[in-house]
Amino acid sequence: MRKLILLSIVFLPSLFGQASSTCNLVKQDEADALMGGASRQVAVGNLGCGYSLRTAGLNLSITVMDMGTSAKTIWDSLKDEARRRNWLIGEEPGMGSDSFAELIKRSAESSAGKAGFVVLKGTKVLQIFVTDSAAKADIAGKKEMLDKMRPVAQKAVQRL
Repeated sequence: MRKLILLSIVFLPSLFGQASSTCNLVKQDEADALMGGASRQVAVGNLGCGYSLRTAGLNLSITVMDMGTSAKTIWDSLKDEARRRNWLIGEEPGMGSDSFAELIKRSAESSAGKAGFVVLKGTKVLQIFVTDSAAKADIAGKKEMLDKMRPVAQKAVQRL
């Protein structure tokens, strides 16, 4: 418990106030075009920003963590976790110093799809994902969504 409190105290100053700047990484019109309709910006907390298109059951989430010298270790652990869960992952050149794409198709293990990127840029780890609702159309867990997301993610990394 003491360790958790200390970690919170150490990271809180770097995380506080990031939500509004994170929303600047993906513009409203980019989110709308990506999801295929007029999305609504939603609060995701201090770490990020999101957009929702309820009619399609789609959500776009953008999170940024400034992890200082631990950034590469955090990025590696996120990649290892994706491998352990047998999600489809692949190297993604041209975004940040290191990046990988992640795709989760609907299956018995996952009732919703997910497509996105995890990017290391300097001391920051950016995660940008589109997920779909299990009750709506199967849209996010497809290669087409990942391909459609790529230019949006590249712009977000450039703006970071």
